[in-house]
This record gives sequence, structure tokens and C-alpha cells, in this order.
Amino acid sequence: METTERQHYWLPVPDRTGFKWHRHAFRGKHWDGRPADTSVCGFQYPMAKPSELDWFQAPTCSDCTELLIAEQSGTGSTAEEE
Repeated sequence: METTERQHYWLPVPDRTGFKWHRHAFRGKHWDGRPADTSVCGFQYPMAKPSELDWFQAPTCSDCTELLIAEQSGTGSTAEEE
């Protein structure tokens, strides 16, 4: 049985080209300065302190959002067992 950390934080990160940014969710309380990490959606991204413009312009990753919603709705639900 796999356990996942409940806390997550969001951080705008660049794609491989460095031109397009997206906000991805990462496991943990907050970014601790590491240079790279794996997002909730399963991809490795380089990490750096984002600017205010990065936060404003980077769209939220829909895969990260859907996975977090599925995790949250899947815990403690016994409605299907009845």
C-alpha cells in the first residue's frame, strides 16, 4: 500500500524549453530551495524562485489539479461500499 504525503505546494516552473511556464503541485509544505523535484503529475522540473509575473502568467497544471482532487475525494469515502 502506497502512502502519499498529504501536504503540497504550488510553484511556477519552466518546461524543458524554458519559455513556457506552468504552476505545478509538489509534495511537502513548501519549496526548500532544491534545484529540481518531481511534480504531483509525475514529471521532473527544474525549480527556482519565481517572480510575481511568473505566478501571474503561469497557468495551473490541470493534471496536478485532477490528481489532487482524486486523492482527496478517494480518502474516507465509503459511499460505494453500501
